Amino acid sequence: MDALIPDAYRFALDNTVDAVIITDMNSVIRYVNPAFTATTGFTAEEALGCKPNIMRSARTTSETYEQMWSVIRAGGWWRGEIVNVKKTGEEWYSYLSISQIRDESGQPIAYVGISRDITEMKQLQMQLKDAGLEAIFMLSVASEAKDEVTGSHIRRVQHFSQALALRLGFAEMEAEEIGYSSMMHDVGKMRVPDAVLKKAGPLTREEWDVMSQHPEHGVIILRDKPFYRVARDIAGNHHERWDGTGYPHGKQGEAIPIASRIVTVADVFDALTTERPYKAAWPVETAVEELRAQRGKALDPHVVDAFLELHAEGVIDRIRDEFPAPESMVA
Repeated sequence: MDALIPDAYRFALDNTVDAVIITDMNSVIRYVNPAFTATTGFTAEEALGCKPNIMRSARTTSETYEQMWSVIRAGGWWRGEIVNVKKTGEEWYSYLSISQIRDESGQPIAYVGISRDITEMKQLQMQLKDAGLEAIFMLSVASEAKDEVTGSHIRRVQHFSQALALRLGFAEMEAEEIGYSSMMHDVGKMRVPDAVLKKAGPLTREEWDVMSQHPEHGVIILRDKPFYRVARDIAGNHHERWDGTGYPHGKQGEAIPIASRIVTVADVFDALTTERPYKAAWPVETAVEELRAQRGKALDPHVVDAFLELHAEGVIDRIRDEFPAPESMVA
């Protein structure tokens, strides 16, 4: 491998702050730089002759590696975040760039990977995320309390939504984001007067006009912070309907953000199966039949189909068992 690294390149690689690893075409390590040993704890002697999987963490999925190698073998650069492990077993977050090295004739002769340790940045991001999630839950509970709905409703809708997103093919992190963002779907109700929100009888036209503004109030409350982008989509559109009969804008079909379409199905089911001041709880199977009846009408048919699959597999019941309603509100 020395012949592949001219002295000028070796000097640069030896002195870069990023960890560098070069393997042959069989993925056997032939070179590591001092930054690699400092980051991972593996000495050059321990790493040379091994394969990079000495650093592999179970938290980096096989799908990530498959996608990585499909790009590299096609001659491209793969760039992305992965989780590695040090010699001690401690995990570290890496922003990795990896590609082929080619000779003068264009033939691949080795692979080079350049890793930047982003562990501190990821830890800070996770701390900020935890703080954001705590704020989401507290604000959600406050908004739902106005409507005399329990915190367990928020959690059920969160986990229904997350399970639906996974079933529909979203990546785990995207599904999680849809789940926790769903907790904010009714945050706009904080701006609806109690006289309207808690009225026992039918609303007047003027009162309905006030109530129907709560999706737009939700968008205003969540403002333009990037962390709340999905939550804004959900809050602003969860009363839109697949057939265009919803509010506030009468959006139809795929013009409605998919996160909102997912949360709408989750929220409708949970609202039907829990007791409210104005209604008794429906039996689960009756609520499931209502979802079928609204498939392609009020509700996205693909999301309903995913919900029916999860229900048949027992996933919906497990979530309901984990976050039960008070006894007086059980279906």
